[in-house]
Parts: sequence; C-alpha cells; structure tokens
Amino acid sequence: MRSKSKNRRALVKTKKESAAPDSTILLDNSPINENSLRGWIKNVSIGIVICLLLLALIEIGLRLVWTPTVNIEDPFVGFSAVRPLFSVNNGVASISPNRLKYFNKISFPVEKRKNTFRVFSFGESTTYGHPFDGQTSYSRWLEDLLKTSCPEKNIEVINVGGISYASYRIVHLVKEGLSYNPDLVIIYVGHNEFLERRSYSSLFQQGSLVISLRSHLEYLRIYKGLETLLSPIINKVRPTSIGSNQKPTTSNSRLPGRTLLNDEATTILDKSAGLDLYYRDEEFSNGVVQHFAYNLKQMISLCDAAEVPVILVETPSNLKDFSPFKSEHEKNSSQSERARIERKLNEIKYLVSQRQYQKAIAELNEIESKDPLYALTYFLKGKALEGEGLDEEARLNFVKARDLDVCPLRATSPIIESIRRIADENRINLIGFSDFVDSYAKKHGSTSGIPGDESFLDHVHPTIELHQALAALLFQRIEKMGLVKSCRALNENEILSVMDQGLKSLDPSIFELRDLNLAKTLRWAGKKDEARQALLRIAARETDNPEVHKMLGAFALEDHQFRDAIDRYREAVRLSGGDPELRLSLAIALYKAGIKNEAQRTYEDILHSGHDMPEVYANLAMLLLESARVADATNLITKGIAKYPDSIQLFSPYALTLAISGKTTEAIKWMQKAVEAEPGDPTHYYNLAGMYALNHQNSLAFQALNKAIDRGYRNSDKISQDPVFQELRQQNEFKNIRARLE
Repeated sequence: MRSKSKNRRALVKTKKESAAPDSTILLDNSPINENSLRGWIKNVSIGIVICLLLLALIEIGLRLVWTPTVNIEDPFVGFSAVRPLFSVNNGVASISPNRLKYFNKISFPVEKRKNTFRVFSFGESTTYGHPFDGQTSYSRWLEDLLKTSCPEKNIEVINVGGISYASYRIVHLVKEGLSYNPDLVIIYVGHNEFLERRSYSSLFQQGSLVISLRSHLEYLRIYKGLETLLSPIINKVRPTSIGSNQKPTTSNSRLPGRTLLNDEATTILDKSAGLDLYYRDEEFSNGVVQHFAYNLKQMISLCDAAEVPVILVETPSNLKDFSPFKSEHEKNSSQSERARIERKLNEIKYLVSQRQYQKAIAELNEIESKDPLYALTYFLKGKALEGEGLDEEARLNFVKARDLDVCPLRATSPIIESIRRIADENRINLIGFSDFVDSYAKKHGSTSGIPGDESFLDHVHPTIELHQALAALLFQRIEKMGLVKSCRALNENEILSVMDQGLKSLDPSIFELRDLNLAKTLRWAGKKDEARQALLRIAARETDNPEVHKMLGAFALEDHQFRDAIDRYREAVRLSGGDPELRLSLAIALYKAGIKNEAQRTYEDILHSGHDMPEVYANLAMLLLESARVADATNLITKGIAKYPDSIQLFSPYALTLAISGKTTEAIKWMQKAVEAEPGDPTHYYNLAGMYALNHQNSLAFQALNKAIDRGYRNSDKISQDPVFQELRQQNEFKNIRARLE
C-alpha cells in the first residue's frame, strides 16, 4: 500500500514537471514563489498609477476647457413655485411688488454701466437690516465706504436679504442675481435653517458613507461630466409620478422623500401653535446641517461657474443675554419631576439675580445630572459662571444652551463649523465675524467678551454700530483682494466719519420701526415679556399703526382679557382698511371670547370678500363641527382642500370631518398627513390616537398617545374622559399613559 501511494505521488509529480518544467509549484499546499507575487503586485501598482495619472490628465483637461452648468435641483426639498425676485421694466430691475414683504425696495439698471463695481449681498433678515431696514444694513454702510474710497466709480451694493429665508431658498436668489453680472457676492447665512419643517428621510436612506463620498466627488469635473452624460438616461427610467394625480418630475414637483415647500417661507412659528411645534429631533437636526452644507456649496459652485469672487461671513449670535427659545426635558421624565425642575430653575434665577453664584452652580449641577439636555439649565449656569469670573466655562455653557435649544433660531455650532470648513475647502474668503464680535463685545461693555445685548438687538440681529463694523471688515477685505482698482485707502478716522454722517442722515421714525419689528420678532419667537417692552416704547408715543394694536390684542387674548383683545383687533382692522389677516385675528378673538355667531359671520365675510385663506376654511369648519353641522363643515372643508390642496392647516380639520362622518380609515390617512407635516403638534397625535381607537387599532392608538405626550400633551382630564378611548381604559397600556401625565 505504501509503495503504491508513493508511486502515485511520483506519477503526479512527473506529470507536473513535464507540463511546466520551470515551475516550483508543488502539490500538498506548497507556497507561491515570492518573486511571482512581487511581480504581480508591481504590475498592479503600475496599472493603478497609470489609471490615476490618466484620470488626473482628464480632470485637468476638463478644468481647462469645460465649466459645468450648476444644477440647482435640490434633492431634499421642492417648491410649489420658484418665481423671479426681480421684475424688469424699461431696463431697470426692481424687487417684484409681491416680494416686498420679505425684501427691501431696491432697483438697479440691468445693463451694468462702464466703470461700475456691483456687489450682491445675499442673506437673511440680518442682511435685510431687521429690525430696521436696508438703511442700517451692512450693505448700505459698505456702499458708503466704497463710494468715499472710489468717488470716480459707480458703486452698487445690492441688498438681497430675505426675512425668514434659509439657504435652500437663497440658492435660487444667487442664481438669479448672477445673471446681472456682479463683481462680488457676499453671503451671510445660517440662522434660519430650522424655520421650516422638512423631511430628510431620503437623505438618511442613502447612508452617511454615500453622502460623504458624493460630497467629495462633486468637486471633480469627471464626476460632473459623467453626471451630465448619464442624467438623461437615469431620468428616462426614473418613475415620473407617485400618485394618480402627480405631474411628471420637474424642479417644483413633489418627489418621493422630498418635502414640497410653499413658494414663500411659511415658518413653524407662523402657525398658531408656534413654539409647541418644536421638539427634539436628532434626525431632523442632522439633516438640516447636511442640507445647509449642500446649499452653501451650491452657492459657491454657481459663483465659481460665473467666475465671481465670494466672501462668506460667519453668523454669530447673542449668547449671554438671550435665553433658549424652548427647552425640552428628558423624554421619560414624569410630569411631577418636570414640574419640580422648573420650580427649582425659577429659584435659581433668583439666586443668580442676587449674585449667589456658587449656590446656583451647585444646584444647577444636580439638575444637569438628572436632566442633561434641558437647555435653560446651561444658560443659567453660564450666567452664574460668568458672575464668578470663570469666563471660558461660562462661554461653553452658553454655547451648549444655544445648541440644545429645541427651537434653534440661532446658528448652531455644526452650522458655523460647516461655514468654516466649506470656506477652507473651497479657498473662499471668510470674515471671521464670531471672533471679531467677541472682541467688539469686550470693548463695548461685556467684561467676559461673551457677546450679548451690547452687540445684538435680540437673538441674532446686530446693532447698527456692529453692522457698520462688519461693513468696515468687508471693505478692508475687498481692498486686500484687489477687486476695486484706482481707489484710495481710508484710514480709521475717515471710516468713522463716513459712518457718523450716515447715522445723522437717518429719519428718526426708523427707530419706531425698530421697536415694532423687534416686538413682532420677539412675540413670534415666544419671548412675550421682551416683546411687551418694545411695544410699550411705541405706546409711549401715539401711533395709528395697525400692527401695534394687533400685537396688543394678541397679548390681551393670551391673558384672557377678551373684551380688550376684541377692541384692539377692531381698531387694527379699522386702521388697516379691512386687512383680511387682521379680520382673521378678530374672528379668532371673537371665537375664544365665546361670541361664536359673530366669529362665524366674520369668517364668512372674509370668504365672500375674495381674500380667503386656508386658515379661514379650517377655523370655520371646526366651528361648524362644534355646532353639529357636519354636512356644512364637510362641504366647506372639501372646497378648501380643492382650492389649497397642499395647505397643511386643512389636513387635520378635514380628517376630523371624515372621522365624525364615520369614514375613519380615510380620516386616518389625512391625520397621518397632518402628523407628517407638523410632527411637533401633540394634538395631531392625540386626534390620530382617537381615530385608531375608533377603528379598533388599539396598539397604534397607544403608540400615538405616547407620542402626543412626548410632544408635550398634558390634558389628563380629557384623555380620561374622552369617549373615543372607552374600550382602552381598562388596559394596562392606558393606565401607564395616565401615569405619565401625573
């Protein structure tokens, strides 16, 4: 046996040797020759290097001969319409009349005259000049400085700052503005990114690795070229509709996973529930940051393609004198624990006001350990630490309070870091405005150098003097970039003189405008006490401004002073000449005062006047439902839905009319749309839970009730007594829900 085996091995070896006499490969798992392996690695390496060199040559060649058209199709949001900002008549471009609610009234010649230096400044309400207007914006002061420096030139600094505009809206403005041949673009964005609700489900379905890879590939001409070549093929095979009534995919259509926004900004705070609609949502926050970075890169790409230089400006904010707009407790904390913490924080506010800083810090540390995400805790801790002279620790806590704000109306750290990173990656001139504001604050009264009321009029809007300082920084950067030829440098005294003359030219009435706009902004953002102070400054002077009476009416309504509220709204309607929005406010006040017949007549008058609004259909339908006029309510809300199919104000009332009519399955679909559109509204989840209960979908009803409580629903009595939950009351899940409210 042994000899046969040996012979077989010898036979195999002989065959191998005869087939490949130079081979040293043996049977029985013999190793590969080292020289062969080294040669294979060498050949592969050479191949890779050649491929990379070839790709590099193609990339260089494409950069020399081809500048791709920038596609501003936003993969995350669409718009019901994208209309031009400027209208052109007789060779002059002006802000379209229907956009003057958001933009300053400006105009300029379409054809740029010889010897003209034209600047477009794009941004939000800071660029606009809020709470004043364009007369006090950094754009105006920059223009004054350039005109003084370059008296022989025609200087145009065109202010394209839009109130409540975020980066995804500003991209379209940049594209339009570049068609007017600017010599420089200034971009100041970052504070408004959380104002409108969007869904980023499509973004996160791609995965973080894919998103990161695409972000880097978009800088390459090869990638852009392949994208241009392949997009017609991809569009042919992509589904063009998502429903029987859906139009083919266009820049404004609703795509799967993409939120459709109104043509103008409709902010979360514009809704009656306001701050209540904000809640902690990490996925949304991460999506906002990535979307912002995408939009900022799009703006830079547009300018790069047009060969127009860009200056980016960081977006600092009021850290030490503006508390968070909304703090949110730990999700699983009980109602009693939340109430205890809030009482304790009120006591700590008093300790801080009495300069008992060490005691305040000790108690704040205890609260922080139990409820580590409550933003107000860190704001108060910042105050106490600043009082103790621990400035760096104080700053860290103020920044954390800003970043944990559930209603982030100040640019968060990830937004600011995105601005810096993108400026660095694209070699864009960046004004480090945050560091400058710190030094400015120290010079103007903040001993810690942490910016507050000495620098800002509210949460983000700089004082006039800080606008002027930013203009000086921009002017110096323009000089350094060598963008304007044959202009003389201005010394510090000359710059101060230009600013002083500009201040003297302002009409005193602009300061009343400031107080009114401040009051509106603060009221809109839930800062009632601060808003009231601004209103009182106006009330000290006699005024016939309907907005003042409207806001005073709103305060009276919140304080349940119904008669005063109605009187204020009537006066506002009279002074405005019957403005339909003010009539809507009057109708709401009448309804809350229990004068429902007059409220109904007011709603109906608005509808018949031809100035109807979605809110009128929604509110009147609910009023009719309360009167058991189900058929009339259904007829009315159906008309509203037909006229305003994308208006989220109508989703919930329509769902309720369907549910009351016994169409619970269809009602659930519409209430789910309401939840998707306004996921921070606890009443939507509560109503959805009731519809699930009526449909005997008990587990879904419990899920919706828990989400309602997570979003802030606190009406224990209503949950306990509501007949729609009759069959759920004896179940343990329902008892647990009631326990969460205790």
